[in-house]
Amino acid sequence: MPILFLHGDCSRASAWQQVMQATADDRQAVAFDFRGHGISAPAADGDYGYDGRAADVEAIADAFSLKRFLIVAHSGAAGTALAYAASHANRVAGILLVDPATDPRALPKDVREGFIRDLAGPNASDVLKAYYTSIAGSNPAVRERVLADASVVDPAAVAGVGKALAEWNPEPALDAYHGPLLVLATESNNNPSALYHLRAGIPHQVVAGTGHWVMLDKPEVVAAAVHTFIATIGAGHE
Repeated sequence: MPILFLHGDCSRASAWQQVMQATADDRQAVAFDFRGHGISAPAADGDYGYDGRAADVEAIADAFSLKRFLIVAHSGAAGTALAYAASHANRVAGILLVDPATDPRALPKDVREGFIRDLAGPNASDVLKAYYTSIAGSNPAVRERVLADASVVDPAAVAGVGKALAEWNPEPALDAYHGPLLVLATESNNNPSALYHLRAGIPHQVVAGTGHWVMLDKPEVVAAAVHTFIATIGAGHE
């Protein structure tokens, strides 16, 4: 079973390097930079919503001939993974979400609108830097890497992914996807608005002592979860 890794908002594919090395074994493992992130060009159509980024997933899956595969997605890429799976259920063997974004509807409307406005404004880079510093955890090397990755994201992508997240209603995508799902959450995101509290029976694990970028803080924990999840999906899907 191949694995397709999806990085979070304002990050890049290389964040998955250690986890990929620990999980590839004899299987195909693929990661890529979303539109406007890393070395990928900005969106030609200006679409940074979840459906637009799901089109990136489809293009990469086709390019690498991934007929059926596991998706491992971080943070805001949860929306992309679920959007893709909702319309490509036959290709998605399972989804493992690493500290996915919590339900933004738990925030007051004016806070969400301010978030959209700030990430589209002239001080967007400072706003993003301050926010990512606050959730990156205590490891200075991880924090430095996270901020470096965020600094090269196209401004339109920063604004676009922020808007997509602030306006996201995760329930339709959760309702549309009926395949295997596992959530790894950090302690700070283990709260009533976590995705696994929106639907009964969503398996989840809470990872202690880590910032939001679990794959950088504790790659061995994420790799172990990937191996376990693949085992639970069953050899019949390989």
